[in-house]
Amino acid sequence: MTSVKRLNKYAEHPDNHHMRRVLAVLATLGLFAGLLSMTAAPAEAARTVSGTIYGSDGRAVDVFLGFDLKDSQGRTIDKNGCLATRCGLHGYGITLRLNGDVPATGAADRTGHAVTWSITVPSATARMFIEAYPFSSGTYGKTDESRYGHSYRRNIPIPYPARINVRLPLICSQGGTTGAISGRATVGGAAATLKRVATWSLGADNNGPTPILGWNIGTSSSGKFLLPNLPAGQKYQVLATAPNGAVKRYYNVQVNSCRTTTLNVAF
Repeated sequence: MTSVKRLNKYAEHPDNHHMRRVLAVLATLGLFAGLLSMTAAPAEAARTVSGTIYGSDGRAVDVFLGFDLKDSQGRTIDKNGCLATRCGLHGYGITLRLNGDVPATGAADRTGHAVTWSITVPSATARMFIEAYPFSSGTYGKTDESRYGHSYRRNIPIPYPARINVRLPLICSQGGTTGAISGRATVGGAAATLKRVATWSLGADNNGPTPILGWNIGTSSSGKFLLPNLPAGQKYQVLATAPNGAVKRYYNVQVNSCRTTTLNVAF
């Protein structure tokens, strides 16, 4: 019984009350410091990515650039680093329009026109795809292939050790070397209008002036389709979508300068 009283008396000693308060304060401060370390740690900085853009003939161009961003697992993310599947992204992560006052024929005098671009990507960006569209002038310009074709850059590592160069290919009728892919489209043997047909070059991506990697979304009507103005000397993959949504892929379709390659699509 005595030992119990002594323990109680010891527990009620003013010095021990003080000690408990000190320990409580220290514990609270420790916890607070821990919270500070978690909340005050700066997030990884977003990255600035930059490059150049003009026609293969050196002209400034009216262009629309679409940037498709991927994380380290190959998943599409938006401009804030949010997964596309979570945030409902259905297009490019970032878009950019340059030289809206320049006609589709380009500007030989590049003075005063943008031939460089710069975007800020989220820190989660590990890879990037760029698709470039030749545009007509005006605030609400649209795709115009009267002088240039489309181009793209594929699976670019981020960060990139240099400025990323993008060029629009001069089409064949304007003195360039583009070709085309065309053919019949059938479903069950009957002529069909494809829901969508598109193509991308399988050539090796590089930061030099050649090859310019081509891509395009084609037209389809009355059992025929056309994918025009594709940089030549490369093999392409073609994705064809039937009216019911079924998709077929065709690989290693060769495109030659100022010629049309025939590819028949059958579902």
